[in-house]
Amino acid sequence: MEQWHELYRAENLLEAALLQGMLGNIGIETHIDGQYCAGAAGELPMEVIQVSLKVNLYAWERAKLALKDYQRNQKLEWTCFECGEINPGSFEYCWSCQCENAPK
Repeated sequence: MEQWHELYRAENLLEAALLQGMLGNIGIETHIDGQYCAGAAGELPMEVIQVSLKVNLYAWERAKLALKDYQRNQKLEWTCFECGEINPGSFEYCWSCQCENAPK
């Protein structure tokens, strides 16, 4: 029997789905809880409608490392060398001109 453990409490379903895809790309199966609560936004307290991403215990350490990389990249902004636009660290391409991020 599989045991799912909460890895991350996402701000919304979009963020949870992004992380689910990222972890899926490295072979980690995930489960999202609370994905159908978004319709209750405004009616219920925010902590009740939060979305959580869960993983199996066997994948816990790999998932935590991937999550740590994701969180670190979220904080690092970069400036596009083509147009000068500031982009979130998670973007590989400039949102304004679609130029690829320069090698780090």
